[in-house]
Amino acid sequence: MSGKITFIADIKSFFKDLLSIVENHFANIIFGVLIIALFFLFRKWLSKNISAIFAKLFKKNPMIGSGIRTSVQSPLKAFFLILGFYLGAMVIGFSPSVFAAITKVFRICNIVLITWALANFTPFATSLVIKFEDKSSRKSSAVAIKFIANILKVIIIALSCVIIISELGYNISGLITGLGLGGLTFSLAAQSTAANLFAGFSIVSDKPFDVGDYIITPSVEGTVEDITMRSTCVRTVADTVIVMPNSKLVNEPITNCSRMTKRYVDFTIGLTYDAEVRTIEKCISDIEEMLKKDQEVSDDRISVSFAGFAESSQDIRIIYFTKDKAFDKSLKVQEKINYSISEIVRKNGASFAFPSTSVYMENA
Repeated sequence: MSGKITFIADIKSFFKDLLSIVENHFANIIFGVLIIALFFLFRKWLSKNISAIFAKLFKKNPMIGSGIRTSVQSPLKAFFLILGFYLGAMVIGFSPSVFAAITKVFRICNIVLITWALANFTPFATSLVIKFEDKSSRKSSAVAIKFIANILKVIIIALSCVIIISELGYNISGLITGLGLGGLTFSLAAQSTAANLFAGFSIVSDKPFDVGDYIITPSVEGTVEDITMRSTCVRTVADTVIVMPNSKLVNEPITNCSRMTKRYVDFTIGLTYDAEVRTIEKCISDIEEMLKKDQEVSDDRISVSFAGFAESSQDIRIIYFTKDKAFDKSLKVQEKINYSISEIVRKNGASFAFPSTSVYMENA
């Protein structure tokens, strides 16, 4: 009961002191609130004009100017609002201990806003460097920009956290020592994550594929939809999405079908053993002629030859390239070619072979 009475007395004392401050500093409070209101009302106008000044400083390189303007505009709005509260608190005249705490909060807020602006600018800065260094692929540049910008953001945020911790009065050297010991344990537990990050960097730098490419590996086949720091998303022909760890993907042979100038087709057909040599030769010459006349088949390498004798067939090997490298269109070309080959074989009086076994029985 006595504790409750004491608590009520403390509340009464707080409001009494507050009323005393209001009575003694009424004019300062009104002026301070007015400053806060003015900064609140004009924060958008101030941020817009100051960010425009930053942009004008880089007239010769409008991309940098535009990046700076976009990056700082929102943090500046927040800065002028916080500045209004800080100046208002200065005018109101809080006690030295309270104002010291307000000043510390103001400095920490400024660190956060600078971090925000730098994090916003990292994609622009990264894109400028990558586009200057590599003009070969817009898609690969976009992936690299996203990947490196995310890494830079993590570094910037980590550094700002260290500065804020220092601002709060904690011993950074002791903290770093503790983090070093903890980091050793963490690194052992996060080996796979680190491996994926390094593998992701390898994918971005080596560029074995881009977003939108059709790839084939021993583990996955499909179209690359996204490349992140840890994994790569691949949409398969069955319209399912497979998330592949980057560390696994970089250690596998990768066939990038999208970088083919044309699509390679190689297969064998088997004719029955009752087909004569002249019939086989006629089939080979007709198939070769058909391929050379087809407008959708590249004529720089067409090969139709008698491959040899299999267990149940006389084999003809057919090699050609389709001009269209797209997977679905190439399949349509192969379908048309297969129909033509079937017609040629039947027109020449030959038959396709199928696995069979001949059994010879001797009379006892």
